[in-house]
Amino acid sequence: MTAIFRPEWREKTSSAFDLTKNSTGQGTKTFQLWGRETEIYANANFSIYSPQKCNARCRFCIEEVRPASRGNNLIQQKTYEEDDIKYFAALEESLKVLMPLGPTISFTGGEPSIDYRLPDIMKAISRFPARRRTMTTNGSGLFKYLKGKTVMNWLAEGKLTHLNISRAHFDNEENDRLMRFKKAPDWQALKRITYQAEKLDVRVRLSCALIESGVNSLEDILVYLEKAKEAGVDNVIFRQLMLVDEEKMALGEEVIFSNKERVLLKPILNRISEHRDFKFTKQIMGYYYYVEVWNYKGIDVVFEEADLATLEKAKKLMPGVVHELIFHPNAKLCSTWQPWDGILGPAK
Repeated sequence: MTAIFRPEWREKTSSAFDLTKNSTGQGTKTFQLWGRETEIYANANFSIYSPQKCNARCRFCIEEVRPASRGNNLIQQKTYEEDDIKYFAALEESLKVLMPLGPTISFTGGEPSIDYRLPDIMKAISRFPARRRTMTTNGSGLFKYLKGKTVMNWLAEGKLTHLNISRAHFDNEENDRLMRFKKAPDWQALKRITYQAEKLDVRVRLSCALIESGVNSLEDILVYLEKAKEAGVDNVIFRQLMLVDEEKMALGEEVIFSNKERVLLKPILNRISEHRDFKFTKQIMGYYYYVEVWNYKGIDVVFEEADLATLEKAKKLMPGVVHELIFHPNAKLCSTWQPWDGILGPAK
């Protein structure tokens, strides 16, 4: 069945979101979470948030932008449960209570590929049903050995289906400059990663932020896609830098950079609609994000924009509905990326 493109969705983006009519989950499910009835979006994502500090210093870092959008900073956000026994008991309990949901499970950070807990996290998530299992990384630790195996092999043990690798530019030197990072895998290393991942039944996706001083046009996107194809990658996402509520945000470096360097996605999408080599696949509506998926010469190409101010407004319009599930480094399951806000459990 051919998907129908709806131009009004592109125009309105996340403001056109309707929980029951056009969301991927088509509604909510009700759970008993530690004695409390909780309504959860049927297609909610379960994110395991690594405490491992990222070894890159991207000036557009979303991990920094999220707390800044709430007037806070990253140091406040990342409290840490040091006791491994308590941490994994809480993780197992959270996964078990959400088992009927079978959510997408994501391991993110920070930089999860160098997190010493990664092997045991992979073991834990392998025992629970999930629509997909994903890790988002800058790729620096994928061939690092932890507990006798490479991280890549641990990902297979965790039954990972997708590996998202952040890469800001098609040129290696420009990528290092934008990520302020010398350990990012170059295209040759990415080819090796993709080859190894394919043998382990893990699909690699490259993630690129659209930046005025980086990849900023359809022409740049086409160069990036050709380089990705050479490396064996068949899935790439291009993201507009997140919007935030200017009245509530903390004005840190990442927010200032994002406001200055943001490339608007809509004009690029309008050009892609007219490009003969792009074939429309689908639109995805989220409560604070909007996604279009296209295919370019066999590569699935995803375009995403998100607005953290809209996120807060949407939550007020749908009180009591949990859209996201974040297992924090302090071993608390929350409905937000702030460990003190929206605490769901586990029970003490």
